[in-house]
Amino acid sequence: MARDDKFGAFTIRNESRSQEIGEKQLIKLYRNRAELKKEFKRLRDERYNMEQLLEKKDRDLEKSRGELTAFETLLAEPTTAFNTMVFFQLRGIWEDCSGRVKKLVLEMTQMRETRERQLHVAEFSKAQGARAEKFKLKESALQTEQDEFSEIIEKLQKNCDELRGFWNFFKRREFRVQISENETQREELKHKSGQLAQKRQDIEAEQPPEFGGLSVQGRRAINLVGLGSAHHLYEHYASGGLYKLVKAATVGRPRNARYGDKAACEKIMKRVNELKVGLDKQKNFNQVLREETERIKSVVSYRKDADCIPLAKSLTKLPSRKAQGDGKLLESVNLLADQVWDVHDAMLN
Repeated sequence: MARDDKFGAFTIRNESRSQEIGEKQLIKLYRNRAELKKEFKRLRDERYNMEQLLEKKDRDLEKSRGELTAFETLLAEPTTAFNTMVFFQLRGIWEDCSGRVKKLVLEMTQMRETRERQLHVAEFSKAQGARAEKFKLKESALQTEQDEFSEIIEKLQKNCDELRGFWNFFKRREFRVQISENETQREELKHKSGQLAQKRQDIEAEQPPEFGGLSVQGRRAINLVGLGSAHHLYEHYASGGLYKLVKAATVGRPRNARYGDKAACEKIMKRVNELKVGLDKQKNFNQVLREETERIKSVVSYRKDADCIPLAKSLTKLPSRKAQGDGKLLESVNLLADQVWDVHDAMLN
């Protein structure tokens, strides 16, 4: 009877354990199923996004083919071929000037970052040296005190050694007490000196904090140079009578280009080439750029102290100093409001 009870209890416990294992496996199965559904949804969304991207690429490709066909048609027609060439040469001027401004800003940014990073490290090293020097002076003072105690101990020890005979026993004991007290104080000073030395070494082992990037003053200075370059390029092409044509070409379409007959178009293309060559042959560019930058710096204002890009309205006070072909001064241009050479895109925030 007892054996049956034991087997019965064993059977019940075994069935309970089997049921528990089955439940765990079922829970694990449901979790795996949920993870699979989640992964399937992610893959389906990814496939959908890829299909949308592919469709967009196809549309862009088809649009480009259409533009190429239209462009070929314009060049094939004698009445529109020269106007189309002029249109793209004018647009090329805009791209060239925009690229020049961006390149200058990038070069200035790299140079300024290098300089400010070096200054950042130099200032840290100077402050680090000053902090370490304070501990070094304290160490030196403590060492002087230790040397004084060493001299006192040496004299006391000498006096103690000179006392001979048992009748000087108590005097020698007094000297030993004094020696022990001085040695204790000297050890305390030595311990403090070691602590100071460790702190000084910790300071000397510190690394400069990470460079936080260009300062507001640095970014403002770079942006002013970019604006100075943009204004110089504006005056160069405006005095040559091309800026308005260039500006119009950036928003127009090749099929709507109307610059005149073949002779008129050739005249414009010749002027484009002359101005480009003249720009590359400038010998006093750095001086002109400095002057333009200083002029702009004298008139610009900012909305907040943390802003790096000037207020557009402050640049309305920048009249041109260069004359046109008829002797009259060039029209004033607001470099930011009119987005001359896309200068705003090149500036640092």
